[in-house]
Amino acid sequence: MSRLVTGLAGTIILAIWPALSAVSSELVPWPPHDPGQPEASIAITKEWITSLREIHDFAGLQKAAGSGGRLLAVEADPETPRAIYGWKGLDGRGQMKVFLYRTGDFGIAASPADGAGEITLNNAGAFVCPTCSPPVHACGRRPSWVSHSVHWDGSDCHCTITGPQTIRPGPC
Repeated sequence: MSRLVTGLAGTIILAIWPALSAVSSELVPWPPHDPGQPEASIAITKEWITSLREIHDFAGLQKAAGSGGRLLAVEADPETPRAIYGWKGLDGRGQMKVFLYRTGDFGIAASPADGAGEITLNNAGAFVCPTCSPPVHACGRRPSWVSHSVHWDGSDCHCTITGPQTIRPGPC
């Protein structure tokens, strides 16, 4: 049976509950482990990369690739820590890097096997494919890694699709 805690004990629990919740979110292991599975079960093609636009979480991306990827690096920037994962397509056909942020958001830079040039996208709805027919340059919504103190609009999105970068005149 459960009882409602009242009085001083209830007040103390209500006072420390938000702090405990914040601490528990920091207990999530970071970065996620290295699955050590760099080869996808499919060729990384323009068509397959385009299908990733519907995926909104990293586990779904790993499932679509048919493997967990390989942890290539961890960047410990205090504002936007990220883990970088890599995949090679089946039999070396195509490759992609995924930039996974502590928030669970991610960006992808992929070089498809069918010679379509680099395609970039993220789970905030951005998708840039200059060689698609017609060419696509969709910015989506502001990614979590772009600070709200920074001016950001459609002209800036090409600099920030896979992660934070200095926004300056000219190419990024």
